Amino acid sequence: YWAERVMLMLQENAMSSSDAPTIANFLASDPPLRLLSLAGNLFDDNDATVLANSLSSNTNLRLLDIGRNNTKDEERLAFLRAIFDVSSLASCAASNHTCQVVGLGQDIFCLNCYDEPCVNKWVKIFAILS
Repeated sequence: YWAERVMLMLQENAMSSSDAPTIANFLASDPPLRLLSLAGNLFDDNDATVLANSLSSNTNLRLLDIGRNNTKDEERLAFLRAIFDVSSLASCAASNHTCQVVGLGQDIFCLNCYDEPCVNKWVKIFAILS
């Protein structure tokens, strides 16, 4: 399991668009955070895009719960692109391979389910090639 279980539980805090950039900047700095729950807040699709983009430089976060927010399909797509960009092999290789995103559907939660990021990366690359 995770060597250090540093968790931040921010669910049900009425967090919204004014909070998303602060959280995104924190995540982009790659802190030793392993689990972050943002479930049940007031984030919308634009906020989801800001949060998802911060995952590109994060290698420590293992689980992000973003369920029960004010979002639609765009949120799901933003996080999917962040953790499995299928536009090219290089984009796929540059995707986040450590963080599982929960609260957006089973198909996204299944991504990055292995403990080793290199295994997650190769599973995605092989999926594109097949």
